[in-house]
Amino acid sequence: LVPGHPTTLVAYICSRYYRAPELIFGSTDYNSAVDLWSIGCVLAEMLRGRPLFPGENGVDQLIEIIKVLGAPTKQEVMAMNPQYVNFPVPPIASSSWGTVFRNNVGPDLISVLVAFLQYDPEARIRPLEACAHNCFDSLRDERSRCPDGQALPTDLFSFTSRERRMCSASLMERLIPAWSAARTPVGTPGTGGGE
Repeated sequence: LVPGHPTTLVAYICSRYYRAPELIFGSTDYNSAVDLWSIGCVLAEMLRGRPLFPGENGVDQLIEIIKVLGAPTKQEVMAMNPQYVNFPVPPIASSSWGTVFRNNVGPDLISVLVAFLQYDPEARIRPLEACAHNCFDSLRDERSRCPDGQALPTDLFSFTSRERRMCSASLMERLIPAWSAARTPVGTPGTGGGE
């Protein structure tokens, strides 16, 4: 895949439960926004212990999505596929996330999930923005450990030169905690500087 250049779809690009709504609406352009929707679906499944949108076919899949997110607006339908200019969508309100998830799912996780699960593909959170989301702040705590007690990987905050070029300085500051940046000399991977 070339960033910014959609690829034409061939057959089904991903499992139905994780399929972005623009694909259900017949879009044949595959770009990273499709994967971002799928990430949201997988994250929701990890939090719930079962799929968020368990449709049995394309129409049923869309109904499952609408039952949770509410009906898309006309602008959102147009963003998914401009050919559906007169697609009739009944006004259905979204469900409360409190009814979708158990009480132990905090607002930060729901916030990043909502950012992934946007009808408009261009409105979805970008990958590195998602990594900088405050739901992952515990990973940026110098005292954080893996569930087995091991230290976090030393390269957790290392980014490729391409990733660093795609990030603003403020995003890199949110991604890389000060303690990690202080340990990594400027100009080496993981600092946001040049290589």
